[in-house]
Amino acid sequence: MLLSIAQINFFLASLAQKQYLREAYSLSPLGNSLLQDRNVVAAIAGNITIAEKIVQLCVGVREDFPRSLPLVFLQPPDAFGFIPHVEESGYICYAQTEGLLLNSADPVGILYDAIDKAIAVIQSGIDGENRWDFMDELPWYWERVNTKTLPGFFSVDNMLRKVFVYSDRGGDRFVADSIQTIQAYFNGKKQGLNALNCRGALYIPLEKKTFILPPTSKQLWNSATISELIKNLSLQNRQKYIRLLNKRRQFKDFIILGLPRPSGGRTLAALDSTTINRSPSNQSAKMSGLPQPISIKRYDPGYLLPRGGGKLDLVNFRVLLIGCGSIGGYVALGLVQSGIRQLTLVDSDRLTRENTYRHCLGMSAEGEPKVTALKNELERKYPYISIASYQTLIEKAIRQNSVNLDAFDLIIVAIGDDTAQLYLNQLLHKECQHAIAVFTWVEPYGIGGHSLLTRPKQLGCFQCLFTDASNPDTPLHNRAAFAAYGHFGKDDLGCGSSYHPFGGLDAQKTAEKAVRLGLDALLQQEKQSSILSWKGRAEAFTAAGLQLSPRYQQTEEQLREKKYEHIKSHCLVCGAKQE
Repeated sequence: MLLSIAQINFFLASLAQKQYLREAYSLSPLGNSLLQDRNVVAAIAGNITIAEKIVQLCVGVREDFPRSLPLVFLQPPDAFGFIPHVEESGYICYAQTEGLLLNSADPVGILYDAIDKAIAVIQSGIDGENRWDFMDELPWYWERVNTKTLPGFFSVDNMLRKVFVYSDRGGDRFVADSIQTIQAYFNGKKQGLNALNCRGALYIPLEKKTFILPPTSKQLWNSATISELIKNLSLQNRQKYIRLLNKRRQFKDFIILGLPRPSGGRTLAALDSTTINRSPSNQSAKMSGLPQPISIKRYDPGYLLPRGGGKLDLVNFRVLLIGCGSIGGYVALGLVQSGIRQLTLVDSDRLTRENTYRHCLGMSAEGEPKVTALKNELERKYPYISIASYQTLIEKAIRQNSVNLDAFDLIIVAIGDDTAQLYLNQLLHKECQHAIAVFTWVEPYGIGGHSLLTRPKQLGCFQCLFTDASNPDTPLHNRAAFAAYGHFGKDDLGCGSSYHPFGGLDAQKTAEKAVRLGLDALLQQEKQSSILSWKGRAEAFTAAGLQLSPRYQQTEEQLREKKYEHIKSHCLVCGAKQE
């Protein structure tokens, strides 16, 4: 729904008709830089009484109104002093837009609601009810009073300590705990870091009770402000602060304040006193002798991982991925995105063009070893990871002592070869003391996929899924399968070209289930041997003349309820271990 300017002006005029704005008059955005800067196409202004004081509110809308919120301005901006959510221009931030649903069929209602919410923000500021919002919104204020931003590669925690500012002839480039923490972000591939100059700085985390008004363009923080803030240190950090300054007073020239936010986490606010009276980039600081405010853009894993949905609890676990094909590629991707930083890849194959559409690497890695191409792609895309790769069969890697299975916390097997997987299952239960394992595979034509979790010294393993090989009347097969017993390889080009038919989406879904199961096991959210299965559509499978197993007929809920029923107390692999 798009409105014409005439319609917009008509709806804006309703604000005067309903007595929201008295003595209202239309504003031309062309003659008002404040409105121009925010792409306002129509606006109206008028008087209103708030807290027994007559002020002016200006309401403007953008071209996409009513699919976007109206903009509301208070004039004069400081009519009620410095209050939260009112910018120096007078713009009132009265609503969060993330996830907001607007009833675009009721533009007048949107306008009324905007005015009501803007007035409520102002009134809360007058009453002091939203005073602590200043601390939550401090990053927003901080960015508006400085001209410089530095990447920060240090842990934002409760420990006061020395950090370092690294620079070259072009100026400051990084703030970090050490060169090593910067290299960790770039996975050891950043050149020239050792040639940078280095000077000391202080990271000063303040206590939760700390409150301070944010700086404005008219009122920057000064040395007195900083001295007052330093009083909000824990006893331990206060003692560290005194010791460090007694050693080197110049630490105080560059400080990074860790200001607590009431909603959680910390805001970083850096102040550089070395630029006083000699920095042409900050004239207000130069003229008044004030430290230069600097924004710190966080690059530490403590910020990046949770922000992207990863878990810091996972960063110290070591994971071995056996098989880097269609499923394994997405497994590796999911592990790193979830927070796994130490990953070892084992696969003997190269990526062929036939797998382009179902492998996460696509044609960019055609002809390359899967482990090498996957390692390079992950290191290119994600920071703070350490990946080892072995282009070999897992049996050979074990035999040559390149890989010790029990050196890992989690092993994911995604090779799709039951014979090899049964062998690995035996090794895991024979040689491993603590390594958890997940076996994962996809069924032909995407009728489903499975992930099985097994733990050493515990009942329930990959062998448990199979029928008794000693029974001549029952062929050896996987009891978890959705396909009835048979051969499912597809052959397009003749002898030697057989492959397992399934698509990229099937690989992704199977990998996702495997990763979630493995991570749940690492975090002790799944403590038993369990099998997770997902069901896909069967039309292509049955059209190929193939038969479904009785297990496919179970509902998703039934499959979840029976996730432990595969366990055999008399299993020759895990059962014998219990005796």
